Amino acid sequence: MSLRKPSPMPATAGLLFALLLTGCAAEGPFVATDYRYHQRATVAVCYNDEISTAEQAQAMAEEICRQYDRTAKLQLVQLYQCSWTAPTRATYNCVARPGEHPAPITRTNAPMRHDTPLPPE
Repeated sequence: MSLRKPSPMPATAGLLFALLLTGCAAEGPFVATDYRYHQRATVAVCYNDEISTAEQAQAMAEEICRQYDRTAKLQLVQLYQCSWTAPTRATYNCVARPGEHPAPITRTNAPMRHDTPLPPE
């Protein structure tokens, strides 16, 4: 009867998997929409509420809306609508600041031919 030494492979694979999970879980907030949605005054930000805050998502939306001389107003928060590492989706509308009347948002960039068109307003 011979005793075989256990293979170190399962422990190594488990360690590698754990490292991958911690690396992936560190994804910060990101803007999930493109300029075509921004020109319709809609910004969606995906974030992981375990490592990020709603204020960070708000700041990202504010930066996009600032380009159109507006401010971001939270419209909707949806859980599990984005990526696995950043599951929370916050949707903002770019609205005029109180007492201000900015010019209408003009479409300055035409979509590429292969882009799917946005639904009509």
